[in-house]
Amino acid sequence: MPCLVLAAIFCLWIPTVVDGQNVSSPSLTNTTSCPRLRKSWDHYADAEKVTYIRALQVAMDQGLFQQFMAIHQDQLSNAQGHGTCVFLFWHRAFLVGFENMLRSLVDPSSPSSSSFACVTIPYYDYVQHNLDYVNQACSDIESCSAILRDLGGGATTTASRASPRIGGVSMAGFGCVSAAPVNHFCDSPSTSSCARCVPRGRWASTFFSPDVNFNRVKASVFAGPSIRQVTAAIELSPHNSVHSMLSGAMANKFVSPADPIFYSHHATIDLLHTIYDHCRVAPLGLSESARRADPRVFEGCVGGDGAPITGASTVMLQARGGTDEATMAFFDGVPLRFDELTDPTQLGPTNSYSYDIQGLLGSMYKLCERSGKGLPVEEEERQRRLQHVVGGVSTTKGRAFMAWRRDVFGQAQTQGIATDSEHEMEKMMVMLYQNCLPGDVVDYTPAFKAMWNVSGVAPAKRTLDAILDGSDPIRIANWTQLNQKYFGCAGDMPQTNKSMV
Repeated sequence: MPCLVLAAIFCLWIPTVVDGQNVSSPSLTNTTSCPRLRKSWDHYADAEKVTYIRALQVAMDQGLFQQFMAIHQDQLSNAQGHGTCVFLFWHRAFLVGFENMLRSLVDPSSPSSSSFACVTIPYYDYVQHNLDYVNQACSDIESCSAILRDLGGGATTTASRASPRIGGVSMAGFGCVSAAPVNHFCDSPSTSSCARCVPRGRWASTFFSPDVNFNRVKASVFAGPSIRQVTAAIELSPHNSVHSMLSGAMANKFVSPADPIFYSHHATIDLLHTIYDHCRVAPLGLSESARRADPRVFEGCVGGDGAPITGASTVMLQARGGTDEATMAFFDGVPLRFDELTDPTQLGPTNSYSYDIQGLLGSMYKLCERSGKGLPVEEEERQRRLQHVVGGVSTTKGRAFMAWRRDVFGQAQTQGIATDSEHEMEKMMVMLYQNCLPGDVVDYTPAFKAMWNVSGVAPAKRTLDAILDGSDPIRIANWTQLNQKYFGCAGDMPQTNKSMV
């Protein structure tokens, strides 16, 4: 039976068996709704981390976690949500439904409590972690990112076993991590045989790419005058870059939601969409009707099936070729027209949410294109139904990085190339990664490109190749001195053992 969702009432979901699947059917509970504020995992208290991890485990135990993977794996749903103009909007709706599911759960170990009622998806702040990596405060993505460690860590030769098939997809070659919370993952809840693990890459020997550095991320967020151009840029990088970097299930376009880090990665992508809207759209003061008609807010396209996608088109959320009634109840009240998904603070009384944005991303939200350029800050207050909580750069390393950006911008102004300063910063940073940090700046693998329909070369590798072949050299006259001053390595030649001096 369908679930009735009221303004301040959540649904309690009790496991049952439907069509051979151990899914869930609803009943009502008087759990009070609370505001949704998505925060970086780095700003979670220990108790909040425990609650979120436990919610994931309960969702896996009840088969609900897997139902969302099934939506993402469905050919039509997946085709609409990837490589199209609605990539950002599709995943926004998908994440709200997943969040609703987590908030509806009741912990079997404490059935009288409502401990999950205020759960929100934490975002993975790899932009900030990337800065730690550049400054050698950590050595690989696992040591740099607490969220990766706290959600079970990467595969190792000793702590992982061979990966089973996930959603019918072979995961050969990847270790299967069985630490909490993914030790509760069950690909087929209706069977007695469960993997109790999720395939992952070897995160302790995987290095950050320049494609998730602040410079490249900022370039994607402000990639063009329309949301369609920005969507394509963000999907290529950092979206694809992080899926490739994490590897394992995350490298598969269809079954990547088998890994709970998927949702935190996409919360970050959604935050980038939020930053774009705040910087490029909110200052215009458009009416609702004007927003729907403005290409900076929404722009349609033709989908992979040849059918047009417009603002009035509906988010495709079917699973296994059909719509699952129990799962769709988690989308009750969620706007499912694409042009109604443009602002996360305007998704209705029970589904709207905001962000706590700190550090480099906080600076990008507050200063927009001016972030890290040293230009005057125009203070502006906007009245909104929900307010994002925004901080700035507060760490010594963060301030030094912004000082580097300002110095590069100043030099670009002196040379008369200020309009190209962002690209020059990217080139300088790519050389720093290539010559001063572990690993190399590499392209996506052929298998990854085929899976994700990527044509061309990954942005950072394309930039590196153009520097090395002389077609796009670094034009900042004193770039090696600036890199040396702020990062302890010039970047013009490989360092011994690829470590900073």
